[in-house]
Amino acid sequence: MKKILFIFMLAAVQTVGAQQLANSTFDATWVDCYPWEAGSYVSSSRGKQPEGWHISNVSQSALPIVGEEVTPGANGTGKAVLLKNVKASIGSNNAPGYITLGIPFATAETKMTNVRNADGGVFGGIAFTYHPDAVRLTYKCDRSAGEEENMSVIAYLWKGTWTQTNVPSNTAVGIIGWGTATKVTMTDRIHNILGKATATGDNPPTHSDDAELIASVEYYANTSVSNWTTQEFPLTYNSSATPEKLNIVIASNGLFDDRSTIKTGDDVTNSVTVDDVELVYWHALSALSFEGATLNFSEGTTSYDLSTVAYDETKLSYTVKGQAATVTTSYDEETAVLTIRVEGEDIASNPNSFTEYAIQFKTPVVGPEVVSTKTYSEDLYVTVAGQTTDKQVAAVVVETLDNDNINFVLKNFVLGEGDGATPVGNIAVNNITIAEDGSFSFNGGIQIEEGDDPTYDEWFGPAVTMMAGGSVPVNMTGQFVGENHVVVYITIDLTSILGEMGDVKVHLGYARATMAVNAAAKYGTFCAPYAVNVPAGVQAYTVSSVVDRVLTLDEVAQAIPANTPVVLFAENGLASVESFGIAVSGTPTDGLLTGVYENTKAPVGSYVLQDVDETVGFYQVASGKQPTVGANRCYLIVSSDIKAFFFNEDDATGIKNIDDLENNNGVIYNLAGQRINKMQKGVNIINGKKILK
Repeated sequence: MKKILFIFMLAAVQTVGAQQLANSTFDATWVDCYPWEAGSYVSSSRGKQPEGWHISNVSQSALPIVGEEVTPGANGTGKAVLLKNVKASIGSNNAPGYITLGIPFATAETKMTNVRNADGGVFGGIAFTYHPDAVRLTYKCDRSAGEEENMSVIAYLWKGTWTQTNVPSNTAVGIIGWGTATKVTMTDRIHNILGKATATGDNPPTHSDDAELIASVEYYANTSVSNWTTQEFPLTYNSSATPEKLNIVIASNGLFDDRSTIKTGDDVTNSVTVDDVELVYWHALSALSFEGATLNFSEGTTSYDLSTVAYDETKLSYTVKGQAATVTTSYDEETAVLTIRVEGEDIASNPNSFTEYAIQFKTPVVGPEVVSTKTYSEDLYVTVAGQTTDKQVAAVVVETLDNDNINFVLKNFVLGEGDGATPVGNIAVNNITIAEDGSFSFNGGIQIEEGDDPTYDEWFGPAVTMMAGGSVPVNMTGQFVGENHVVVYITIDLTSILGEMGDVKVHLGYARATMAVNAAAKYGTFCAPYAVNVPAGVQAYTVSSVVDRVLTLDEVAQAIPANTPVVLFAENGLASVESFGIAVSGTPTDGLLTGVYENTKAPVGSYVLQDVDETVGFYQVASGKQPTVGANRCYLIVSSDIKAFFFNEDDATGIKNIDDLENNNGVIYNLAGQRINKMQKGVNIINGKKILK
């Protein structure tokens, strides 16, 4: 049996979650720190740093480490990063402690104990294309060496490239004369992107035509914080453009302050200890109103009562809090509740990144009442991506209303069976008009609701409804047939929702048949409980009689009537053709042919179309050797002892002994008594029996 694993979510379509930071808790691997200077990383490590981050060490071995691992972290376990100012080994220009996603560098030129052109900072960052609303981290701040010095939290997103030439990039030590620092061309220096003046390098810097600072935050504070404190630092957006890069810097000093102000001493130093750095994606409303009504919106309230006001979507206004947050609205006409769902940009990777607001409006006047309910049990076929499931049996609930319209529900729609089954839910359409001939149709949007079959824990229909913005496009046509039968054809438009997945086609109450002719055999049989057009390149024949061992074939023009078994001829064969139709009651028997609609063992004595030894014909069925006649195929009933009927190029029939065909070891003679190697046209003598070919 065919099984189609049809998962609505993820089909396709795979969704990528909004970006978060690698090793944001600093609990993962710590690696050797190799400071960058003069255009490359040095070969000697300077302590350790959390993988994915860079601490502001320099290569001078006499300079203490400015960052180190501490345990436990903010939650009492794991690791955190201690960033501390350190006293310079030469001169009075102390070194700040900071951590960044970019690359830190430091530069100075010395002569003995004198220092000039001291500078440093950060350049570069990580590739990044999302729109976080804030940076959140947990930290402690020690200002023991001087409370006038700020700590820094800086984050920024940008696109394009900034370039600055002749930037000194290392510490050059001189003994007799001044050391000369190596100058490099530096891209995406933090000062350049944020518009800060630089003490070194050519000014002004240049930038690419598309360069743009999209969002940033700069936070400075000089207050000591002795206990772990979690704080959120909102980004200010200058543009709605898509970023290309992100950098974050957390420093124990004011990053852009003069280096001579860095505070440290012999026994105490200013420091910052940081843990759990993460990006925040907001998902809320900052304003909500409804024209003509007092709503009293506040950000912390998600439920509102406007039960005296009728809902009108044109009167609803709201403002989204979240740079890239998305909003969907759905209104339940039965309950008169409007649901506004706000999702953060990180919803795919963080399922809890959403807020739902519910507004109760005035309940509308009750519609038509149900006067009767009837459940139909109908065959169900579902076609997805060109594949059709095996037949299932589905329940259809039809409620007749007092206005003579109907409510239609395909209950507990499940695609496929067994391990490949995908539970979808209830396909429901209300208040459908019925024509005089019993036909009905619908073309519009519906909400696929969860089913109530306890066999399944999860239904995918509501998720598809959400992905479709609250309304799944459906086209439906149907017809009541007699008192106890309804046929419905449903197309669920998933192409517009999931793209490559394609539409789902549902045949409910219809019969299904497949027609095919093997290209080598050229002959086949067929029957269906409804009329089927004869395909191009195919001839269809009924078998009305047999006279003198010849089958009389009568061609069927254009369409094969319902319940009429036929023989098919196709010179070039016919690939399997699937059709659906409304079954007409009757027995699939016409002339000498009998059709079957389920796989059936051929009766003993009947004739079944087979290919034996590359000879196609109707072969008599012997006891104990009953082949299976497939659904929508036929067998022949003839009162005769003839073992087989054949097709040949002269349209003549002949006979063969089936036992001889299965065991072709008999000695063959012609009528002249001459031994021959194989049967020839005419009379052959095999094992003393006369066989006509």
